[in-house]
Amino acid sequence: MASPAYEKILALQALDLSIMQLRHRHANHPIREVLDELNAERQQLDVVGAELGERHHDLERQRKRFEDEAALISDRRADIDKKLYGGEVTASKELLALQDEAASLKQQQTDLEDQELELMEQLDELSTEQGGHDQQLNGLQERIASSQAELDGQLSEIDTEIAEVEGNRNVAAADADSALVEQYEALRPLYDGVTVARLTNGSCDGCHIQLSAVALDQMIKMPEDTVVTCEECGRMLVR
Repeated sequence: MASPAYEKILALQALDLSIMQLRHRHANHPIREVLDELNAERQQLDVVGAELGERHHDLERQRKRFEDEAALISDRRADIDKKLYGGEVTASKELLALQDEAASLKQQQTDLEDQELELMEQLDELSTEQGGHDQQLNGLQERIASSQAELDGQLSEIDTEIAEVEGNRNVAAADADSALVEQYEALRPLYDGVTVARLTNGSCDGCHIQLSAVALDQMIKMPEDTVVTCEECGRMLVR
């Protein structure tokens, strides 16, 4: 059985392992992955939304162009009607030219109205598509907000638990042998959580390698409170 001094170091290490595990849970919480997937989906919807917006802009620009052209034609037809029926033009040749132009303008206006009608149908279809997209985006944003709130709540609980364990850890470190704590703290950055290992049947529980007979014999002869390390991995050994 280990000396009380070493048992305190083992207890300190157990608290450090708990803190590591809690921080790992914090950094790798499964809801984070869910949020990553949801945010990736939102980015895709944002791209689609931008494309729909660009299409809408192009159609509106065409509609405005048709509207402006139709207004010009309407003004020109009104001007021609004024000349035709206002008595300003009397020459038959000029009257025929104006009548031909009026007929041509009427056809152009009809064509523009047909094109504008087709364009309005496209805008209606696009508006329906945009409505569906917006509904999907709103639903996704609600899921993101809900998942984020759930994550924040659970991370807060983990933070509280970490703070509690860290408080216990500070008490345990203050209560342990200062020389052992100093040695433990110096070695801790070199190992993945297990800085202090038990010596079991001549093997180090840290690296699981059998120590040499010479090393084991030397350890047996050392005082119980002497700091010993594994000759293979360098971990502190609890005898």
